[in-house]
Amino acid sequence: MRRLVLLLVFTAGSILLVRAIPALSGDVAGEAGGRESFRGMHRGGSRATEIIGSAGSSGKVSVAGQGAEGSSPPTANELVGAVIFNELADREQLLKWICLIEKRAGKQTLTEVQVETKDGPLYRLLAIDGTVLNFDQRRQDDARLGRLMKDPKTMQQLKQSQDDDEVKLQKLLSLMPNAFLYDYDGAEGNLVRVKFRPNPDYSPTSYEARVIHSLAGTLLIDPELKRLSKVAGQLVNRVEFGYGLLGRIDSGTVEFGRVEVGPGQWKTAFINIHFSGRVAVFKTISKDQYERRSDFHTVSSDLSLSDAKDLLISRTLPVHEAALL
Repeated sequence: MRRLVLLLVFTAGSILLVRAIPALSGDVAGEAGGRESFRGMHRGGSRATEIIGSAGSSGKVSVAGQGAEGSSPPTANELVGAVIFNELADREQLLKWICLIEKRAGKQTLTEVQVETKDGPLYRLLAIDGTVLNFDQRRQDDARLGRLMKDPKTMQQLKQSQDDDEVKLQKLLSLMPNAFLYDYDGAEGNLVRVKFRPNPDYSPTSYEARVIHSLAGTLLIDPELKRLSKVAGQLVNRVEFGYGLLGRIDSGTVEFGRVEVGPGQWKTAFINIHFSGRVAVFKTISKDQYERRSDFHTVSSDLSLSDAKDLLISRTLPVHEAALL
């Protein structure tokens, strides 16, 4: 059961960024100029509509420097390929971050500050259901953090888990252009909307790929920066493992929101995941994750655990964040 639940986590997390390989544009280096166009696009409010309109009946669209005179505008598949290329290039920079996380845990909403270090991730609990921790709760959580820092085996396990997730995610991202078919579907404000559905000619080779391939939904793309703003998908086919003898996933929905947090840097700011199914023997499974992330800042790539703890302690819960819970 644990294996299948982890599978759901990795699979859902991979959609998060829908990040493949066709390097249709080297936009990572040239995004600074595109960012100015993006800001102007927000002011004008009609750029995405104009771009979609240029697709016409051919299903192609002129985007950010493509489709110039004498060249063919990219298809929806090509645009997605360029977006994914940028997402992968972003990840290769291996920057580490500190951010505020609001997440649901059972019936509670927890607010944490989390920092990435060379030895693994650390977090410190700030509030429960919007209320700052009382003295006893603060003492207990700080004691937990102190014990973790003195337990190299557990820290190594956390780091290895994080590294393994990264490898799995990179592999899953590479299948995106082949696993789906894409079509332009209009615009939402300044963003281009693209529909995706399973490609019947694609044959997944792993459990993770099978779950990914069974999703359909929409992407929202910044057409100037060629970056992913939102993903919303749902399972359209039940996924069985071992012809249903080992288990199955009956239904699932995935939603992610992305925001620009620095020049050429985008992070996931919203996660809403739900998968449900059954494993042998007649045990119902479910995976729910709801998180909002904000206040992103880069930290040193060689940040020590001691410095990370000091950094966590220096962060307090902003009043406006508590009001949102």
